[in-house]
Amino acid sequence: MSKKNDTPIAPDEALGKAEEFVLKNKKAFIAVILVIVIAAGLNALGVFSPKSNENSDANQAIANIECKVFEGDFDAALNGDEFNIGLLEIIEKYDGTTAANKANLYAGIVYAQQKQYEEAIKYLNEYKGNDNIIAAKAKHTLGNCYSQIGDTEKAIKLVLEAAESASNIAVTPACWRDAAAMYEAQGNTAEAMKLYNRIKNEYPNSPVANEANIKINAAK
Repeated sequence: MSKKNDTPIAPDEALGKAEEFVLKNKKAFIAVILVIVIAAGLNALGVFSPKSNENSDANQAIANIECKVFEGDFDAALNGDEFNIGLLEIIEKYDGTTAANKANLYAGIVYAQQKQYEEAIKYLNEYKGNDNIIAAKAKHTLGNCYSQIGDTEKAIKLVLEAAESASNIAVTPACWRDAAAMYEAQGNTAEAMKLYNRIKNEYPNSPVANEANIKINAAK
C-alpha cells in the first residue's frame, strides 16, 4: 500500500510566487494547475466526456487515479495502489490516448510538487493541451520548473508565452509577476518594472495586483 504524502495540494498555493524561489534562491515554488482544472471543470479535460473511439479502459484508469493527485497521495498517483494502476503505467499502457495525455499533465504536477523538476519537465513537455487556460497553466508550471534547474532564460520565455496564450485574469498577471521576479533576479529591473506596470494597468483587479503596486511604489 502506498504512503500518503502529508502535504496535499492546497488551493491557496495554486498560483504561487516565483519571487519566493528566485529571489530567496532556496524556497521551492511550483505553479499548481489543479485548482484551475477544478475551476474550469473536469469536462474541459475530457474526463467525463463521451468515450467515442477512446479506449474505455484508459478513461476509467485515469478517472480512478486522478483523485489521488487531488488528495496529495503522490506515491499512489504515480505508481498506483492495490486497486488502481498509476499515472506512469497509464502513460505507458495507453500511449496516444486522451487519458495518457492527462496522465502526463498530472505526472508533471506531481513531480513538481515533489521538487523533482527534471522529471516534471519531462512529463509536462509531453502534455498537449486543448483548453487554453489549462495549457497555459501547464506551460507556466513548466517555465517555473526550468527556473528551478537554473535555465532562467527558457523559464522566462515559457512563462511569458503562457501569459500571452491565456490572456486571462486568473493566469496572465500571475505569469507576468513570476517573469518579473525572474528578471529581478537577473538584475534586469527595467523589464521587471514593465511587467509590474502591465499588471497594474491591464489587470488592476487581479490577485497579484497589490504585489505589483508594492514593487512599483518601492522603485519610485
